Amino acid sequence: MLFPFEQHASSVQSGAREPGSTENRAVRVYAGGILAQGVEVGVSGVKASAIAAFAAELRSWRRRHGWPQVELGERIGYSASLVSGVETLAKIPTLDFAKRSDEATGAPGTFVRLHELIAREAYPSYFAPVITFEREAVRVHEWEMRVIPGLLQTGDYARAVIKAGKPQDSADAIERTVIARLERQDLLSGEHPPMLWYVLSEGVLRQAVGGPAVMAEQLDKLTELAGRQGIVIQVLPFTVADHPGTDGPIAIFEFSAAPAAAYTECKGGGRIVEAPDEVADLMTVLNMVRAAALSPRESIEFMRKIRSELHDC
Repeated sequence: MLFPFEQHASSVQSGAREPGSTENRAVRVYAGGILAQGVEVGVSGVKASAIAAFAAELRSWRRRHGWPQVELGERIGYSASLVSGVETLAKIPTLDFAKRSDEATGAPGTFVRLHELIAREAYPSYFAPVITFEREAVRVHEWEMRVIPGLLQTGDYARAVIKAGKPQDSADAIERTVIARLERQDLLSGEHPPMLWYVLSEGVLRQAVGGPAVMAEQLDKLTELAGRQGIVIQVLPFTVADHPGTDGPIAIFEFSAAPAAAYTECKGGGRIVEAPDEVADLMTVLNMVRAAALSPRESIEFMRKIRSELHDC
């Protein structure tokens, strides 16, 4: 099984390299840099060039076919003004735009790969492997006590969280991060979506991120997702006195043809865990949190109760 990342360490914190090794990963992440298809690019270089590279490639393929922007737009189902915006770096291409550009130009995979680089620049380097893990996993297990996990967020909730955490970022930068986060959710509607099993602290559901209306919409989405086949959401209520999840969030990814991997995070850094004994220890912690949480059915009713308290939304 090949991953777009080779995590050349048993753990990575804030992009730092540590001793250890793993196998069957096609691209390495180390020392804050990305090695993609044999070409090393520092993270800052990726951030500076990913959108420009997409724009230049689109312009090159369009001219190679002799198409004006209007014709390319017609072929991919987008307006000429949007094509122009992408080529002049004024607009950020979506994943759908990238897929249609690949198909129309006959450059299979070119624009999707460039779009992946654009999406990665919306995240810190230590989080980049998680994007790949989500896409390749058959099962995702997660414990979260801070915010609604990214794969479950609404657009307005994501926007509010990102704005609060990046008060100095421009509106365009924030929107790019929002788009990247929401596009991660495409895997939920794919042909073979992973099974998702989340445990959320009650505080995550009660924290009024974005205001009552935003939280009402977010709670509605959570209860809808919790009713889907292959998605389990449990709530750990405030009334649980003792549990082992207080050390921080945990995400564990199981793959069909590779050992499981885990991810833990704190402010300003994250750690990929691939040593089997460490992953097993984290799974034990997560299972103990599950055992203390409400059942899936009780959790849905609990979320509905919290939602009902937002009377006017």
